[in-house]
Amino acid sequence: MRSALVIFARRPLARALLVTVVAAGAALLMASASASADRSAVAAHGGPLSAQVALDWNTNAVTAIRAATTLDGVPFGGSPRSFFQIEGLIYLSYVQAAVYDAVTKIEHRYEPYHRFPAAAGHASAEAAVVAAAYATLTFYLGDPGGALAAKYAASIAALPPDAETARGIAVGQAAAADIEALRANDGRNAATAVYGAIGPVVAGAWQVVPPSTFAQTPWVAFMQPFMTQSVSQFRTPPPPAMTSAQYATDFNETKMYGSSTSAVRSSGQTSIAWFWNANTINQQNQLYRDLSRQHTLDLVDTARLLAMGNLTAADAGIACFDSKYHWLHWRPYTAIRNAGLDGNAATVADPAWTPLIATPNHPEYPSAHGCVTSAVTRAIADVLGTTAIDVTIMGALPGGSTLATSQHFATVDDVQRQVVDARTWAGLHWRNSSVAGVNLGNALAGWASERYFQPLGPGRGNAADEGQSGAEHGAAAAQAAPDEDVRSDHRSARAHSHGGRG
Repeated sequence: MRSALVIFARRPLARALLVTVVAAGAALLMASASASADRSAVAAHGGPLSAQVALDWNTNAVTAIRAATTLDGVPFGGSPRSFFQIEGLIYLSYVQAAVYDAVTKIEHRYEPYHRFPAAAGHASAEAAVVAAAYATLTFYLGDPGGALAAKYAASIAALPPDAETARGIAVGQAAAADIEALRANDGRNAATAVYGAIGPVVAGAWQVVPPSTFAQTPWVAFMQPFMTQSVSQFRTPPPPAMTSAQYATDFNETKMYGSSTSAVRSSGQTSIAWFWNANTINQQNQLYRDLSRQHTLDLVDTARLLAMGNLTAADAGIACFDSKYHWLHWRPYTAIRNAGLDGNAATVADPAWTPLIATPNHPEYPSAHGCVTSAVTRAIADVLGTTAIDVTIMGALPGGSTLATSQHFATVDDVQRQVVDARTWAGLHWRNSSVAGVNLGNALAGWASERYFQPLGPGRGNAADEGQSGAEHGAAAAQAAPDEDVRSDHRSARAHSHGGRG
């Protein structure tokens, strides 16, 4: 029997380089009387802080991360490669966590992600955003061409040259340093066993699909999550047995509809498959920026949306890779070409079969797009307070991965159903694998949104250093409840959610 697609009901809104521009240093320490008066007038009238600086530095972060390269996983003598999409989400999470913590340190509207010491009175939140983003990006990526330094100088120069700006810079730098220390040994780029080596095909066993020559970022499956208690907290159940009727049904659907030469896939289905081939780093962060403008969010709520979206997506990706590298299930490319090995009389091999879209170099089950996109849409629903999210999402045109077209989606359910369809029609996954990914992402996002990014309670507005931050709450919960209890809670949550078409 086909798995139900679980859609959760909505819940209420509930250093390297740390020096400032030398030429401006003295001026920043001298209060500008007119600038301070203007800023005080805005505060007196309760005017919201513009989100523009947070939007600009999210764009700067996406650009820098997309341009960065690494040798991680590259065979000896190979050329540096760009970051894979899950890596990009992890790096963006470092940046947006620092930005969010810097803003909440000053504005006291939400619980910080992680608490850090800094004098934040009468500090510029805008300057803190710039400094936190810049310091985090240069720490992790460097700035070999100086592009980030130029953007930093321009952003700071646009702010009043006064003591509030100087204090904001200090808060931003402190927030960045805190995230860098917190994540210093999180398992990024750590060595792992070798996975996916090409050799004789074993029924059900994943191996890298040519032209790829190495497994993508297996270390992600073992790294420390940003919010959840462990990488295996939301591990999926095992994939359907290869001898089962469900496996045969999914196999034959992907074989027919996901083939590069499919005669049954419609042009509309082909377009949907390619739409979700867009780079998720660009796609998701463009969505957050668009939502900020659509709902006229101020600086604080925009920083929260950017952090909540990216950290939830990164944790969903980490949890997904845990399941992928635990189950090590073969891709349709291998399975369809070697169906004679699966022991299922209802599947027939096609030795020349190829998918519509080239197969990524990581295991099949569950679908990473299912995991991450469901987590993102659930997080957005929690921010907006409704599953009727009314969003326009940018996507790719056939043959590409850049943001070149768009679709409107009325609800979370609409997005998640289409992603399940898209990965089947692309020939990348069995339908059940995308359903399993969606279930994982929904469960993880719901768990995280109840524990992180919460409004400050009564009497806490000026006490940001009291109590537990989100990260500390998660650590305490991890010590209080073993993984088996967490998995029991997960099963209970799924049992009480409503199902839908896969």
